Amino acid sequence: MKKYLIFLLLILSASLVAQNKVALTGTVIGAVDQEPLIGVTVMEKGTTNATMTDIDGNYRLSNVSENSVIVFSMIGFATQEIKMNNSGVINISLEDDTKILDDVVVIGYGVVKKSDLTSSITTVKGEELKSITSGNALYSLQGKANGVQIAGDGGPGATPRVIIRGVTTINGSDPLYVVDGVPIAGNINFLNQNDIQSIEVLKDASAAAIYGTRGSNGVIMVTTKKGSAGKTKFQIDAAFGLQTLNKPNMADAVTYEKVTKERYLNDDYKEPIWNTPQGAGYTDWWDQTINDFGYTQSYNLSFQGGTDKFVFSGSIGYFRQDSQYDVGYWERITGRFNTEYKFSEIVKAGVDFAPRYENWDDTPNLFDAVMRMDPTTPVFKPEEEWTSNKFDNYARSYNNQVWNPVASLARQNKHSREYGLMMNPYVSIEPMKGLIARSQFSVNARFRVNDVFTPKFTIDLLEKNELAKAERKSNDWVDWTWTNTLNYMKTFDQKHNINLMGGFTMEKQAEYWLTGSQEGIPNNLSDLQYVSAGTLNPKASGTDVYNSLISYLGRAMYNYDNRYYITGSVRIDGSSKFPTGNKYATFPAVSGAWRVSGEEFMKDQNIISNLKIRAGWGQVGNQAIASGAYLNLIGNADYVLGGDRYIGTAISQVGNPTLVWETVEDVNLGVDMSFLNNRLDITADIYSKKSKDMLMPKPNLLISGYPMWNAEMWTNIGSMEAKGWEFSANWKDNVNDFNYEVGVNLSGVKNKARKFVGDTPLLRGGFFNDYIIKNVAGEEISRFYGFIADGIFQNQTEINSHTSNVGEKLQPEAKPGDIRFKDLNNDGKLDDNDKTYIGSAFPDLMVGLNIHLGYKNFDLISNFYGTIGNDIYNSAMGGFYAGTEGQNIFADAYDKAWRGEGTSNFYPRLSANDKNLNFRRVSSFFVEDGSYFRCKLLQLGYTLPSKITRGIGVRFSASAQNLFTITNYSGMDPERAALGGVLEAGIDNLGYPNPRTFLFGVNINF
Repeated sequence: MKKYLIFLLLILSASLVAQNKVALTGTVIGAVDQEPLIGVTVMEKGTTNATMTDIDGNYRLSNVSENSVIVFSMIGFATQEIKMNNSGVINISLEDDTKILDDVVVIGYGVVKKSDLTSSITTVKGEELKSITSGNALYSLQGKANGVQIAGDGGPGATPRVIIRGVTTINGSDPLYVVDGVPIAGNINFLNQNDIQSIEVLKDASAAAIYGTRGSNGVIMVTTKKGSAGKTKFQIDAAFGLQTLNKPNMADAVTYEKVTKERYLNDDYKEPIWNTPQGAGYTDWWDQTINDFGYTQSYNLSFQGGTDKFVFSGSIGYFRQDSQYDVGYWERITGRFNTEYKFSEIVKAGVDFAPRYENWDDTPNLFDAVMRMDPTTPVFKPEEEWTSNKFDNYARSYNNQVWNPVASLARQNKHSREYGLMMNPYVSIEPMKGLIARSQFSVNARFRVNDVFTPKFTIDLLEKNELAKAERKSNDWVDWTWTNTLNYMKTFDQKHNINLMGGFTMEKQAEYWLTGSQEGIPNNLSDLQYVSAGTLNPKASGTDVYNSLISYLGRAMYNYDNRYYITGSVRIDGSSKFPTGNKYATFPAVSGAWRVSGEEFMKDQNIISNLKIRAGWGQVGNQAIASGAYLNLIGNADYVLGGDRYIGTAISQVGNPTLVWETVEDVNLGVDMSFLNNRLDITADIYSKKSKDMLMPKPNLLISGYPMWNAEMWTNIGSMEAKGWEFSANWKDNVNDFNYEVGVNLSGVKNKARKFVGDTPLLRGGFFNDYIIKNVAGEEISRFYGFIADGIFQNQTEINSHTSNVGEKLQPEAKPGDIRFKDLNNDGKLDDNDKTYIGSAFPDLMVGLNIHLGYKNFDLISNFYGTIGNDIYNSAMGGFYAGTEGQNIFADAYDKAWRGEGTSNFYPRLSANDKNLNFRRVSSFFVEDGSYFRCKLLQLGYTLPSKITRGIGVRFSASAQNLFTITNYSGMDPERAALGGVLEAGIDNLGYPNPRTFLFGVNINF
């Protein structure tokens, strides 16, 4: 009987124990920023019962004993142990410990902890981007994202050129932009930078391969702000500023006349050619055309909040930048509303809705005309010569062929507007813990109209337009993307962590454009500036372009005990741009890491806080070619027969049915280190990228019978490579009320053409019927190619001694004061065989310096960016020191020019005919050191004490952007001069320079 009682008691005891098992739920957030923490391990102490928090910081742990202790742990945060309570809910905040601060990083189709990264990814938070007021957030990345070269001009609405880790393709350098998981064609000018939560730059192929076809130039991922549960918070940001340009020191009328006359006298003219009437005055064309200031404005209202079921965030923003001409501006109005509703513990859905409107008048580029225009010419003709057409009344230059820049500005009439909408609905289902299915359908639509009116005018026989013309162009873009992914995240036995993702995407891009024009509009009145008002030469054209892409993708991430990491991914893309048989391509990648600081032998030291070694390999692709580039197409064409014009057809596109994908292979090695309780962070990488089957339109032989304008065909032309390195260091600390952070980014890359199809070099940059840049297989790209300028002939004896082996003069047209050019091959003559490489457009070193200081309620932010070792071909310089073709010159041109032995060994004599080709021959005379170091931002801020504002956050700031530049370059802007295509960079043709901008701002939070 006793045995039966004991058995019964054991059963009852087991039953009671089973009944004491409960489920525990809750949310884990960071104590500092109050943001959800992903990947926190939640474990019942003394058991293997564990789980991890999801992307929202939520967790659910089943079969928990009522009296157990729950352990919350995560790298970078202090571990907490909390006794189980009766409610079954534990919400906690984890404090940062003195180890790794483990931020969440957005990657392709998912997020991971920073400590789990095995690839090279740079993150810049939205608060860092807001410090610079700009119409494009990419300008704020300059100097902050290592290995990313960003350069742009200062015109309203300008889009910067972005190069990530060098150049491996001829066909453009633009990276892929992804906004909230949606690939975006073109730039991100439409984004309000106040809406951005973070930007991630995926730099190596092991990170970018998940985007396959368009990842060859890297990927820039933008995450916008989302709502969070709690009281609704509002933020107002406002800034107003003035921008100004440095005025070049051009010659006045007296100096211009002196230089012009000496040019002719030096060439043995008996009388100089001088057309300026006696008693003519002086016109400062810069002051007449360019204003002292332009204006920049930025205003933004944002809000966020929600409940445990529904969260939201939104904003409305306005930005405007005016040029320093009377004509030219760009303004943008943006809206954004992001929502998410939690239907249950399993299902949630949301939608991001972002309308926008852009409006602009094209900004003319008149800097060249302003600086070259004859300063003795008045703006207007004498009043007695005026006509009823106001555009006829401007004066023609007395001494050169430069068009009157004030007249050109008055005639400028190009207006555009664009409406856009980006909508991104999604649904997420979590049928079991750690398994999330997500479907997202995104639409990005843009509708643009451009109107151009060219008035009728006659200033003289050369500067005129006999027929007024109106033109309208309409462009519509409608892109949609359907993305479906399945993610699974799980921890086994407390040490084995997996993160799996699989999915497929479908994309469709459609572009519709239509243009029409007509001439013969009866007058220039604004009421008649439309196409149907014309009566002559009607023209209309248009087309529809469609492209589609279907992709299958997968990724597996595994780490053991947060020490050993491996990641593998693959993407298969099929594109409509390639011919049958070549439409699909596969892009694999693999990477791994070892967190050395997690090993036992690293525990008993307090110097190294974190040490992780990374390695990765991957392949990415490029499909940036014309739609249907493999097809031969026929289009309309005009023919003239017997003096009559006929409309017919002709080959409009030469197709290549053998096109294949362009592929870039990338290898990366890196190390992440933190020292002294994470006060010092160091990251270093080396990489090698090699492309093959580069896509480029290649000239056809004219004997093939195609018209000249269609003498190109898309071809897989060869391969390129980029090898480089990156190093960044960041120190942060605080001493009582003083806190500071200093970051330095250094990087270098060499870009080389490995192979071109055929033996013909790729020549770029026109200069007096010659080329400036020669790209040859086996050499670096974008290098200037020309003659070596070897000083100045000081006398006739030097000219006579500069001879061939048989005593013939190498430069028979030279006179004392002309440039001596080297006969490099010593063959006794100067020809193309004496050309050599005379400079390189790409820098040896890129430098970023970022400093943030804080003392009590004051803060000071400064950002610097620069390049070292790059050259600029200053093609405009020669004319401004020579007065070529009667143009105006620099004020010091007369003093610097050679005027006798020993007066100059660099600047040649003044010459009217330039028979020695001092200023018309591509040579090292035009090459300058383009290195510069620029203060991009200096901002002083003050936050009002809370006791004054009663809980409302108020911060005032004063900023200076592009405050100063340290450089030896003589041109207007070394950054602007670095622009150009990847094969023709570094040629300065006088574009719109970056202005110095002074702003006052206020930020209000409540």
